[in-house]
Amino acid sequence: MTTLRHLAAAILRDAGWSLPPPLAVWSPRLLRCAGLFVIEKDARGRWHPEIRLSIQLLRRRDRSWPVQVCGCLCRDPEAVARRILEHELIHYKLWKDGEKDWGHTERFRALAWDVFEHQSITHGIGSEASS
Repeated sequence: MTTLRHLAAAILRDAGWSLPPPLAVWSPRLLRCAGLFVIEKDARGRWHPEIRLSIQLLRRRDRSWPVQVCGCLCRDPEAVARRILEHELIHYKLWKDGEKDWGHTERFRALAWDVFEHQSITHGIGSEASS
């Protein structure tokens, strides 16, 4: 069984980004969006990046397939989770590169398109599907 962290490491390697994979976890509390990149400070003042993926939104098996995620056609839950993880890893890369804004910037858009062939900078799963 491949863990999210192993999958993140493989995605980073395939992208040609020599970055250590961040902690990546399945979150039972994440209900409104499919994925989230967060950075939290510990008691010693060190920053720790983490990617959280929604169990409820991404492990659903009752969808009508295929679905669009990040503008790409996905045919199964594993492909959906991979696309969301790719999206969150772009936020992580921008943060690691020292960008002041690691949100949906022009650089984010360029990386999404050039590296992962994403056609959209939103997931399309969760609350952003209705916005």
